[in-house]
Amino acid sequence: MATVRRHHQAANLRQHGLRGLTMPELLTALGACTVLLSVTATTVGMKRGGVDAEHKLAELGQAHACYAADWADRQWTALPYDAGGTRYNCAVYTSQVACPNQQIMGFDGSPVWGFYLGSGKCTSFPGNCGNWNVYVPIDLASDTAAARGAFRVYNTWGFRQYLAKNFYAPEFYGADDPNYAGVSARFGSASEFTYPIANVTGGYADSTYCLSPATMFNPEVLRARADGGYRAPTTFDTSVQAPTNAQCTHPSLKSRMCEWEWLRNAPQAGLSFSSGREAAPYTLFFDGSVQSVRMVDAEIDDLIVRDGSKSGDGLWSSDTPLGELGYRPTGTVDGLATGFHILTTGGILGRDILSRENGDRNGGGK
Repeated sequence: MATVRRHHQAANLRQHGLRGLTMPELLTALGACTVLLSVTATTVGMKRGGVDAEHKLAELGQAHACYAADWADRQWTALPYDAGGTRYNCAVYTSQVACPNQQIMGFDGSPVWGFYLGSGKCTSFPGNCGNWNVYVPIDLASDTAAARGAFRVYNTWGFRQYLAKNFYAPEFYGADDPNYAGVSARFGSASEFTYPIANVTGGYADSTYCLSPATMFNPEVLRARADGGYRAPTTFDTSVQAPTNAQCTHPSLKSRMCEWEWLRNAPQAGLSFSSGREAAPYTLFFDGSVQSVRMVDAEIDDLIVRDGSKSGDGLWSSDTPLGELGYRPTGTVDGLATGFHILTTGGILGRDILSRENGDRNGGGK
């Protein structure tokens, strides 16, 4: 079995650090498993386009509400709340504090796959600190690293039980997603996670939808310039203490989840939602509503706020390590600079757009 695990870890998944762990190894490492109660969600037949996205994001909104009901109204996050400040470092945390709950995808027969941390107090697991960038809400180090973070890998054990049984389940993948044909072959499989998957580049696919990492940090991380500006998670101990839903001051204007890729009318494949003004990702807001949001509208709203701010604050923070260009891990086709959904000023206290006239000013969604 060790040979099989080494084979799985090789090739394209090396950059992600995915690793298979046998059942005896898992039980030894975990000692005991806590299984969350499942919430059964009704799934409609697969529909193309926005209708499918609306339905799935609405289901995800219900799952977040159920999770919050069990966990003191908090947002889901992969890091322990005491991993802020000087402990916002894998080597430090795993050697001096504890072994965090591992990011586990699921079973595939005997192997159990996950983004494992295998250092320090986690030595019973096969991974390493190279996977730390999947535990932090988002890796803010650079544009190339910005695509990674727990905000992209939430359909692991701990959250997904509130909506679906498997990592590859229809609730997490949209009909417009280029990877849909590949991952749909795994829907309903007895195996919770399988690698590699045929017809999926790299053999692995993140969910179509991504969380807002801004809402996974303490609001002080993406603090407004007027209040002192960005505070690195390494500088204060409560930086990764996830806020509560009740702290959301603009539920109908603060995004909770959205489509990560530019899925409709994109000029080329593989672009993220932040790569162009005409991208219009379907977006779940904290009030449970879903609609498409054109990036050109989000850009205009941000400029309006910046223009009226003495300190230069906008709807998103431009003083993070990602800089004034915001979040665009796949580049831009027209110069769009935005941190919509990702770098919201004030985190859960902020908003991503200014208004939603008649429920939907963009001509899509509800």
